[in-house]
Amino acid sequence: MSTILRWVEFAAGLPYHAALVPVTGGRRDRPEPHTHADFHELVLVTAGTGTQRVGEAEIPLRAGDLFLVRPSDHHEFAATEGMRFVNIAFPSERWHAFADLAGLAGTADWDRRELPLIARTDLDGPVAAEFARVLAAYTGTPRVLDLVRLWTAVVPVLERADGTAVDGRPGWLVSACVAMSREENLREGLPRLLALAAVSSGHLARSMRRHYGRTPVAFVAGRRLEHAALLLTTTTAGIGEIAQRCGFSGQSYFGRLFQRRYGMAPRDYREATRRAVVPAAMDTQDIK
Repeated sequence: MSTILRWVEFAAGLPYHAALVPVTGGRRDRPEPHTHADFHELVLVTAGTGTQRVGEAEIPLRAGDLFLVRPSDHHEFAATEGMRFVNIAFPSERWHAFADLAGLAGTADWDRRELPLIARTDLDGPVAAEFARVLAAYTGTPRVLDLVRLWTAVVPVLERADGTAVDGRPGWLVSACVAMSREENLREGLPRLLALAAVSSGHLARSMRRHYGRTPVAFVAGRRLEHAALLLTTTTAGIGEIAQRCGFSGQSYFGRLFQRRYGMAPRDYREATRRAVVPAAMDTQDIK
């Protein structure tokens, strides 16, 4: 039976989660099949061979394979010869916001592909070095900047594999979506997004569906919930105040949406982030 993993359950309050994962041939020694509720993962296979099962598809893996796991992927790993990989997980909304801000090409389409995008990279090259650096940073004080540096190194490799080096998204849409990260715009919600886009509501809806795979309403709600989660983690503001600051019509409505997205009430989420700790140091001398 598949497990649904939620960010707050294992990495609350952290900018990312990093792990060096060995996979053997035995069922008891490999990751269980699962999906992600609200986060993406970047995976670099550093040794051996194996497979990733996504739905009904079996994807062969070998050292040097790099791929992006989406929340929609029901997946599990199996090894045929001592496979090991570095896994870097991060909240989906943070990834989408970065893609908007950086004007990255094709990242929304990557989420709509039937199977995860896979690329090849040199284990002695800069991408592998970034994975090692981010993994090592996780044992100390992980920062969003560490994650941004990894994304900056990895995205061009994935773009070349997918042939999406030219951003087909209209500039007005990207600019409007970036601006919706600001709290004053979130409070105004959909009318503000429409004003920033300066197009008709129908044109905005069609463009959002094509380039972001969601409706404008879903986009605004996602950004509001992400900002609310940040405020719960980093401030002592009351739940009602946070709901108001993020543009929700009432605390109870905010609580229902938050529960649906993060799997727990806002108050419980805040408590979970207060208990979050950085894991003990791990050996990252050689990830190969």
